[in-house]
Amino acid sequence: MNTIDPDLFAKLMSLPDGDRTDLLEFLGATPVGQEQLNTLIGEIENSIMDKRNARVAALN
Repeated sequence: MNTIDPDLFAKLMSLPDGDRTDLLEFLGATPVGQEQLNTLIGEIENSIMDKRNARVAALN
């Protein structure tokens, strides 16, 4: 069993519930390295920001 770097774990836990749950399920089923996990978290964070920016733009 591999452990998650504490900084990556903190980033993971800061994700919204649904995204965090999906990623934790994926991690439970698939071997993922630290760099891959960091990339996945970054992609999720970027996706969240893109969606927020689109909502703000739609309001203006």
